[in-house]
Amino acid sequence: MFKNYLKITIRNFLKYKIYSFINISGLAIGMACCLLIMLWVQDELSFDKFHANAGSIYRVVVMDRDNPARGVARVGAPWGPALQREYAEVSNFVRFRFTGRSLVASGDKRFYESEGLHADATIFRCSLFH
Repeated sequence: MFKNYLKITIRNFLKYKIYSFINISGLAIGMACCLLIMLWVQDELSFDKFHANAGSIYRVVVMDRDNPARGVARVGAPWGPALQREYAEVSNFVRFRFTGRSLVASGDKRFYESEGLHADATIFRCSLFH
């Protein structure tokens, strides 16, 4: 039975070459897109899962009025203390700030770091690192 189906399939591929090429190409492109979307979703769902309290981590995102689908995770510095003061659910907060070229000194060694990140002193008291 399977041998008969295989013969018919090969005959149809040889008889209708253009349609067979279009169908096989469409199937391959669809499978590749499905695989890439699945990998992207898996990466998005695995964000910060290595922390012990990953379910308790939140990130403040400000939505753009002109383009509601675009969010920016850059807010003003007073947001952290204000959220902790106003909402009892906020146990701790950490603010990060990207810097450009910064002078780093340790003892008598000094050098410039081209890319850096400043964080609050509360970063090590945060439950993420316990």
